[in-house]
Amino acid sequence: MRSATLSGPLDPDGIDGWAADDHSAALSAFVAHCEGSGERSQPTKAFGISDADLRTICSKALKINVNNANEAKAFLEQNFTFHRVEDDGFVTGYYMPELEGSLVRTGDYTVPLHGYPTDLKVLPTRGEVMDGALDGMGLEVLWLKDPIDAFFTAVQGSARIRLPNGELRRLAFAGKSGHPYTAIGRVLIERGEISKDNMGMDALRTWLAKNPSQQKAVFRHNKSYIFFELQSAEETEVAAIGGAGTALTDLRSLAIDDDLHTYGSLIFVSSELRTYDKSGDRFAKLMVAQDTGSAIKGPARGDIYVGSGAEAGAVAGNIRHRAEFYLLVPK
Repeated sequence: MRSATLSGPLDPDGIDGWAADDHSAALSAFVAHCEGSGERSQPTKAFGISDADLRTICSKALKINVNNANEAKAFLEQNFTFHRVEDDGFVTGYYMPELEGSLVRTGDYTVPLHGYPTDLKVLPTRGEVMDGALDGMGLEVLWLKDPIDAFFTAVQGSARIRLPNGELRRLAFAGKSGHPYTAIGRVLIERGEISKDNMGMDALRTWLAKNPSQQKAVFRHNKSYIFFELQSAEETEVAAIGGAGTALTDLRSLAIDDDLHTYGSLIFVSSELRTYDKSGDRFAKLMVAQDTGSAIKGPARGDIYVGSGAEAGAVAGNIRHRAEFYLLVPK
């Protein structure tokens, strides 16, 4: 298990951006996560925050007016101590794509996404899947048109899917292969295909689209492979669902290293990031740890959930910023 070091308790009003945050929105997201968790108990991870302590505080929050910003701020400061994560922080962004897909393979829909192979003792790498390791097992849950969309759907972990009959379904994360994640953007930077300064989702997708003969070779560098489940029309939810099993909130939900952070933990993220909305303000928000990802490793590494659709995707793909992380520890 990786090490995780925290500073001593800090005065929250001395933390850059804390006083200006919308504490009502943050506390509402925390309460929504708690209520959405139901009876699912989360294991305590390296930072030592217990699910039971978080639930106790959540129960107290139900007794105050969370819509009152001053009351919400006071509540958070009274129930948590604030500690800086003493590690260089970095944030990226992710979103829920909206794609066209088919339940069966057709002439247009030829790229499969797979369900979790419960009968396999050793799960395949991405390259092995590309070579047919899962063929003939009936694991295909969806077919897409574009291998680039399929690759990035796995990176995002979920998607809204519009079927040919117009029906909307949700594609949800079901598991991962356990093989190491390698960022293909880093591979292309090292090869000199895209400069580090210009790297982003748009640049990466553009390069892949312009170099179809090299796509498969580049994809193979990322051995990690993600499995999905497709919700039925009846159970399809509008919201994206994170690894904690609860609905994500735009710009309040954070994907974290789930070896270190207990799901449901509160983390204040302060960054020079200014591209997430039209205000131009720096990003300084209290967030709920609700998700994880193969590339999210380290005590101060986070992936900000931006929302769904093309506009959110454009924002998410350009978030690559240094950040400071402050963990709220239950008193």
